[in-house]
Amino acid sequence: MQNPYTNQTTTEKGFWHLFFSTFEKAGLLCLFFALVYFSLYLALTQGRMRLVGNFASSPNSQITSGIQNALPAGSGNVSGTTLPLENAVTADLTKMPQGNEEIAAYFSSAINKAKAEASSVTLLQKKGTNYNGVVDAGNNFLLSSLAKSLMGSFLKDESPNTVYSTRSEIADNFIPRGTQSVLTANDIAEANCTEENGYYILKVKVKPDNNPAAGHGSGAVGSVITTDEITSAVNGRINFDNLLCQYDGASAQIKVEKATGHLTEISSSLPMYLHLTALGLECRIGLQFDENWTVAW
Repeated sequence: MQNPYTNQTTTEKGFWHLFFSTFEKAGLLCLFFALVYFSLYLALTQGRMRLVGNFASSPNSQITSGIQNALPAGSGNVSGTTLPLENAVTADLTKMPQGNEEIAAYFSSAINKAKAEASSVTLLQKKGTNYNGVVDAGNNFLLSSLAKSLMGSFLKDESPNTVYSTRSEIADNFIPRGTQSVLTANDIAEANCTEENGYYILKVKVKPDNNPAAGHGSGAVGSVITTDEITSAVNGRINFDNLLCQYDGASAQIKVEKATGHLTEISSSLPMYLHLTALGLECRIGLQFDENWTVAW
């Protein structure tokens, strides 16, 4: 074969050597640009990848199982949180309360007396639902997956009929979990007390509040999730820029025997929005937890 530039004849083997040599150089050049692009891509996405951790490979990973332990559970896992209950009863539980101040004192006194003196308490049912159907994670795949995992883990109906009979079990699991009830008149949005067949029936709804402490506000009428519990549960696997437990009017009803002042039944409903923000990504989930208990003396 004649080379048009040198007027020299080349063999067929030489032609193919020249052909593949040219394409080899072109391939190396393409590989170089691909490596540069890939390096830039990794640098830009590295921050967001830290959000996922182990969750990316398993949506039901230790992140959500850790958060689950922080949610209202009645599982007896809240150790070392029991507060002294001596002298907790301050209201005359045989006298019908009038007005928000008396109702607040009566409500907390009845619950705290049960924690201190009841022979056993029984969790009849615990139910979790998606409050107002809110699952807002934008179009972000990671947060959508996290929201779905949380929903699947926590929003379950249970009828455990679990009995707690030791003093520590009752204090750690009965409403409010691991602490005393300290309801005040300022917490109350609506309240009333009626008498039915020898029992006082108190219904209380508290004002909306954010990140209430256990035993206070929404945490006085039910077992709330605290930001400290969630942060501790994830154990650094997610660094939150913002974490907000926004309670939207928690409520409870108690039934107290008039003659003895013994609390016999309590039901609570805690609707809330859980706001999570990390690395600029935001998620908002509506959660509602309902619990029904009976008390034996």
